[in-house]
Amino acid sequence: MPPIPDPDLATTGGTYDVNESGIEFRHVPPLPTPKDGTEFLSRLQNNLSLNVLDSPSKNELVFELLGVDISFANALRRIMIAEVPTMALEYVYMWNNSGLIHDEVLSHRMGLIPLNVDPRLFDEYGFDVDEEGNPAATDRNTIVFRLNVQCGRNAKEDEKIRKKMEVKWKGEGLVSGYDVEEVQKKKKDKKRGEKAGGNEEEVEDLEPSVMNLSIADRAAADAVSSSNVQATPIDSPHRPFTKHIYTRDLLWAPQGDQLSRFPLHSSGVGSGVGGGIRPLHEDILIAKLRPGQVIELEAHARMGVGKDHAKFSPVATASYRLMPHIEILKPIYDELAEELVNWFEPGVFKCEPTDDDGHRVKAVVSNPYACTMSRNFMRNPTLKESIKMSRVPNHFIFSVESVGMMEPAVIVAEALKILKEKCERVSGLADDALAMGE
Repeated sequence: MPPIPDPDLATTGGTYDVNESGIEFRHVPPLPTPKDGTEFLSRLQNNLSLNVLDSPSKNELVFELLGVDISFANALRRIMIAEVPTMALEYVYMWNNSGLIHDEVLSHRMGLIPLNVDPRLFDEYGFDVDEEGNPAATDRNTIVFRLNVQCGRNAKEDEKIRKKMEVKWKGEGLVSGYDVEEVQKKKKDKKRGEKAGGNEEEVEDLEPSVMNLSIADRAAADAVSSSNVQATPIDSPHRPFTKHIYTRDLLWAPQGDQLSRFPLHSSGVGSGVGGGIRPLHEDILIAKLRPGQVIELEAHARMGVGKDHAKFSPVATASYRLMPHIEILKPIYDELAEELVNWFEPGVFKCEPTDDDGHRVKAVVSNPYACTMSRNFMRNPTLKESIKMSRVPNHFIFSVESVGMMEPAVIVAEALKILKEKCERVSGLADDALAMGE
């Protein structure tokens, strides 16, 4: 955990004091207004800091941003949600759909499927044009997927139909998700064999989490990867056979030199950059079919941003909160200290041995990052007078959870680039306006 600096209230103009009724802003005389842009940039450079606090998983990132105005923090958050481009299915050409789901609903479900591909490796649609100057779909701006499924009368017949069509797909150079499933199954079987043979690796010790979530994250990961999870649907007896269409049934149709740019693994498995282009998850349910029903379609993925449609947003959530600042005004000892540590604010305080006036332990601030501002300690009159809690206006704790096509650190970096471009654009317009005025 990085050292926590004491807040300089002169640079913030005040602080948010937390009391029983809510939050109240306490004004403090700020620093004088910068004389010019040079002084402003000098202050920003001296105060600005960004530190990574925690990364509970590959798709989660917690970092702190210090020394900036709330407008800067909120602009960064909004850009991560709405302006960092990604690839998503945009156009669906429906050739045949005899299932119960209407074409429009099915197309919408297809668009919300996250694709495991880096958008920085593609161009924006409209960059390439045809001979007449109209935007043209090319292998540099479009990804093509196909879905061609039909439901048999029973499970055995349906499996025969699928295997027959799979031979046809491979002959056409299409990539499905069944190869991915097969390789993953072999890896799991190999791991089980190693464990049975006594070669099981020791479980790594849990690293201390800034947000006090390590144990919960490990438990959730174990639950998801548990072998007890039902992977296939259960068919009810005496009812017609139902075929479940998953994202593994989507077929990637490489265009142009896409197969060389996104080569398949030696096993023929596609799994994003370095292994073909596939959906991020192969077990997303798309539709259900009954015997005789068919779905045939072609879907084109293009680059877009979240402000046009939520399917392009690279994050599941991007939020921030103000840094808590906790001060112990009066010493807290023994039973009261243990009550504070274990019940009122778990993870924030800790007990340390002491010999002050014959006391056993006293409470000290351990991890203010884990504070949820619950104010439960204020129920105790003694603790209420002993602890002062506030929020620092220019210290932000960001929590970013990526959908998966880009790592959260990459999303933050791309958002900062976009914010920089916006600032340069505004600065250029201001210079043009001044030039026109002269």
